[in-house]
Amino acid sequence: MTRRFGKIDDIAFCGPSATCRQAVVRTYSDLCAKGVDDVAAFRAATRVYTWHHPEVPVDRVPFVIADWLP
Repeated sequence: MTRRFGKIDDIAFCGPSATCRQAVVRTYSDLCAKGVDDVAAFRAATRVYTWHHPEVPVDRVPFVIADWLP
């Protein structure tokens, strides 16, 4: 049986101090600071999140991390 997710918070809650959240934000920010375009930096950040949370469906990941990024 496939699990269906409701709200974003039901997927994987990661507070501001969570290691995965810090890694996602750091990846995105560092790449943007080095001149990488936003889309490529966002894709890299989604890969970092997916590495930390393989249980989250790939199509939901951008919605989870979008609010974390500056």
